Amino acid sequence: MRIEIDRLAELGGKFSRLYETGELALDDAEVRVVGAVEVSGRLRRDGKDVELRGELQTTVETVCNRCLQPVELQIHTDFTERFVAAVEWRDEEQHELSQEDLNLSVFDGEAIEIDDVVREEILLAIPGHVWCREDCQGLCPICGIDKNTGSCQCEVQEIDSRWQGLKDLQL
Repeated sequence: MRIEIDRLAELGGKFSRLYETGELALDDAEVRVVGAVEVSGRLRRDGKDVELRGELQTTVETVCNRCLQPVELQIHTDFTERFVAAVEWRDEEQHELSQEDLNLSVFDGEAIEIDDVVREEILLAIPGHVWCREDCQGLCPICGIDKNTGSCQCEVQEIDSRWQGLKDLQL
């Protein structure tokens, strides 16, 4: 979805978009959008800069970090993004980023592409650790069996890798 900056007043500064399932692809092999993506928000011009505030809701599928089984996650997030014109940013020789620059994006000065912001916000909303359930036992490190669905007879002998060199020491 492309929003023309000159049409902000005509739109009342508001936008909304419904992406149907499969319409928005993410550039991550482990994450897939499995539900419609609803995004809405406001754009406000501040001099040459544009501030975007919005919210999005969707369902994504990713894998459990322990057993690699698929897990569906409901995503609901609010976001804020500030856009500066590429020409203005390029004119400065050096840039020292401050805390408020972490949500800074560059645009061509004429229009903002919302699709890229939506993709980024979905990926940022996914937790760092995803488990199919809290007590997931994961995979056996030796034979690879899913310990949630079966058991194995493998003996896992954990050795602290810092002491591994002592095992090879000849006296």
